[in-house]
Amino acid sequence: MRWVPLWDGLNRLGKSRILKTSYVWLLLVPMVAKALAAIEDPLVLDGISQGLRIHITLPFYWWLFYFSAVAVSIAGAIYSLVCPKLVREFNNLAEYRAEGRGKEYLLDYANHMQHQAKTGEEGWNAGILSQEAEKVGEEDLGNLFWRVHKDENCRFPIWRAACCLFYTAGLLLIAIVLLQNFIFVVCDISF
Repeated sequence: MRWVPLWDGLNRLGKSRILKTSYVWLLLVPMVAKALAAIEDPLVLDGISQGLRIHITLPFYWWLFYFSAVAVSIAGAIYSLVCPKLVREFNNLAEYRAEGRGKEYLLDYANHMQHQAKTGEEGWNAGILSQEAEKVGEEDLGNLFWRVHKDENCRFPIWRAACCLFYTAGLLLIAIVLLQNFIFVVCDISF
């Protein structure tokens, strides 16, 4: 599955503040759609210059926006639950050191991995890593960090594929909504 991005590639999407708001849209979109469906279109305000008409229908399909939020939310949940902690928290050695982490953290991480029942198809032997980590000095911490990071980055290819597909579907649906809005505005411009 070489086409599946690694976890660090999905990190940008998983940490995106904009995409993290998809959970809000899951609740907001149905409520707003229901409220607008109850209002007669066009809305006529009689007291203002011979009855001001306001069209409240939106130039896109609500279901596209809603299912976009669903897809991005599912991808975000997969990322949060399955992406290995080391990859999710640290993009590089500089971030790892900036957090004040050292050899002990990697030892604890390896011991935690040893206790997990499954490591996935591309899992690694945490027991051997734990033994090697105990022998490593602080000067070789970078090599150890990158070895563990690389191994963790490749884990759970099926979950990475699912996460990628849901993000792609959600972003495509958002793109369709944006394109519909763009076409609506261009068609309504009077020159």
